[in-house]
Amino acid sequence: MVPVLGSPGDDKADGTPTVVPSSPSVSAPESSPASSAPSKQTDTHEPDDSPSPAGSELWRGSLLLDHEPKDLDTGQPVAVGFADEGDVYTLPGNEIEGWNGTVISLWSGRTTRLPSYQECTNMVDAEGTRKQQLTKNGVLCVRTSAGNIARLKLTALGSDGIGSDNRNMFDAVIWDAS
Repeated sequence: MVPVLGSPGDDKADGTPTVVPSSPSVSAPESSPASSAPSKQTDTHEPDDSPSPAGSELWRGSLLLDHEPKDLDTGQPVAVGFADEGDVYTLPGNEIEGWNGTVISLWSGRTTRLPSYQECTNMVDAEGTRKQQLTKNGVLCVRTSAGNIARLKLTALGSDGIGSDNRNMFDAVIWDAS
């Protein structure tokens, strides 16, 4: 333990400074932040080191798909061109196509509710293909190039299937499959 010197106003009458020994109660708070800081860093760091449980949500939001492939494994999906990271894009004629090993399945289950992570996983495992036809209010299940699972509910169809507008809006949820 290190003695703590008092301030100049605490000098004794003979001019020598007052030495105040530190007590265990004084040193404990000094050492507590140091010992609790690493545990906070460890707590914050642990989730990054361990994989997310299967079915945990990576991203949710509105997703515009068009002719440029989007990577669905990046958190918020981003356009990546025809790079190896791309997962899905749309074609004229109201089709969606998987890229880089991505497979897509049209949800054929109950229409009163959206499929869960497990239902989408089962659907793409059983019926996943590279292309699917888009239908009004259709729901797609997707296994991405990294193996994650996405549910895409079509909210706005880009064209009547004749025109060249292949921009389509989806309500999307992407789940971690690890």
